[in-house]
Amino acid sequence: MRSLLIPLALAGAVGACSDAGSVDADAIRGPELAAVRTALDSAFLHDTTLDRAFTGDSGLYALMSAVVFPFIDRASHIGEGTDTTRIVGIEFDIDATQGGVHVVSNLTAVLAWKGYDSTSGTVDTVFFVLGSGRAPVTDSLWTRFTLDTAGTGTGFVVHQATSSKVTKWLSHGGHLRTTLSQYGSGRTLGAGSTTLTVYRGTLNGELVIDAKLVPDSTTAVSSTKDFGSGSRALKVKIRGSLL
Repeated sequence: MRSLLIPLALAGAVGACSDAGSVDADAIRGPELAAVRTALDSAFLHDTTLDRAFTGDSGLYALMSAVVFPFIDRASHIGEGTDTTRIVGIEFDIDATQGGVHVVSNLTAVLAWKGYDSTSGTVDTVFFVLGSGRAPVTDSLWTRFTLDTAGTGTGFVVHQATSSKVTKWLSHGGHLRTTLSQYGSGRTLGAGSTTLTVYRGTLNGELVIDAKLVPDSTTAVSSTKDFGSGSRALKVKIRGSLL
């Protein structure tokens, strides 16, 4: 997969941009989102077993989280029996230059979680799925990061214990399907020669993930998330020159 380096100045410029203080049933409390981010950071930032294009301080996850997390202040609710899952869709629209090379990349991510514990400040399970392109997307989930190839995607299931210890599973099957995305007007930020515009809206679709334990694959988990009626979503458009 092609490496995309978002300038640090731009990543820093997106701070303090949330408007989650307004009244909204889908608003996320700050400590809850912090728990989700802690679980994902613990799973990916220092991992030595997964694809280095995704993990580490300069991998895709770190860059995506730096740009996207400050804007995630809403997440839809999906009822699943006695459980409730929070879910948000994220679409990337990148058309820029990097090292003099024209880079065009369209990605879709779905972030979902359940089991937030306000006492321990942890979240039981986080689902993070990536696919190539923007809606409509029909991607199979596998173990490798080939997001520049249509029809392929990757996903993770992360469990965070109340002690904050994390366990993760990597997709070996399943799919991500999105049918429609709709957004309102965008909000543009700039840093140097790069501009980032964020749009808020909805994303419709579903995901099915079959995943095995990392690194030894001794246990497997499966889950389905249906957001066919629409979930909260963000579109992030990046233009200009990437470092």
